Amino acid sequence: MVAAAREEPPIGASAMRHARIRPDWQNTWHHCYNRTVGTSADRPLGEVEKEMFVRILRRVAALYTVRVVAYQLMSNHFHLLVQAPMEMPSEEETCRRYEAFHAGKKVLLAGSPACRQWQARLRDVSWFMRHVQHLWTAWYNRNQPVRRRGPLWADRFKNTILENGAAVWACWTYIERNPVRAGMVADPADYRFCSYGIWAQTGRHPFEEAVLQCLLPALPAPLQELPLEDLRANLRQEFARLAARDARQTEDATCAATEKAGRPEPFALAATRRVRHWTDGLVIGSALFVREIMRRARPAANIERHRLDKSADGPDGAMQICSWRRLRVVRT
Repeated sequence: MVAAAREEPPIGASAMRHARIRPDWQNTWHHCYNRTVGTSADRPLGEVEKEMFVRILRRVAALYTVRVVAYQLMSNHFHLLVQAPMEMPSEEETCRRYEAFHAGKKVLLAGSPACRQWQARLRDVSWFMRHVQHLWTAWYNRNQPVRRRGPLWADRFKNTILENGAAVWACWTYIERNPVRAGMVADPADYRFCSYGIWAQTGRHPFEEAVLQCLLPALPAPLQELPLEDLRANLRQEFARLAARDARQTEDATCAATEKAGRPEPFALAATRRVRHWTDGLVIGSALFVREIMRRARPAANIERHRLDKSADGPDGAMQICSWRRLRVVRT
């Protein structure tokens, strides 16, 4: 995204929090992110903690109809790429998921007020994130040498809404490359606490069904019909291209690294920088998509006059990616 000297406050901004945007009239992609309390030196997520986070994530994902397609666990923060569905589950499916989650120890009756309440919750990304964070925090607090109490997360989670196509693909590559940008590994495949690392090391994506059903149709057109192995090859090739760019290699060397890693990339948007837009941009996609989401979410605002932030990345002819908020870029 284009660097800006300062952030322009959202229309009607004040000291109070804004209600979270939920485009529930359509299937919606969210990049969800949160950080633990403390300073940058505080690192509460070790290997055991990361493994438990993944276990809890998978368990909660089986309860909700929110679909997880990618995750990244770092030592003091996490990233998730999820899709919140437009349709609520049926009463029967709601009861089945609820009772399976509680291993039959709790029962939900179809048609009851509690059932209708859980129907609405199961597709809600806020309830999903709250559930994951609450269960992991409760486990973490119980399992410290000196039992702790209280919250672990610095604030409520952040979410950025993504448009199908280039925005989803770019965010996916951004999430999976976090340990590379942090200098922890040279290749995302070497980091086992992310969805791509597990995929590369085991040959099976941890959320394969969601990738096939939800993510593939949401990617840029050249990628939508690919078998999963070819899709992973495209990711591997994109990572190699970005690594070459990070190393400031010549254009010829970058092309050679890309060719070595796989077939030519059908779409590329640079993810070599830590860009705040992925966590604070609010809505990301084409200008038309961003303005339409905000027009429906905030009908009183002057949407057309609001200045979007536009990406300078991408090859000629590629759709330009826009962000609702104009934010400072941090280079690594």
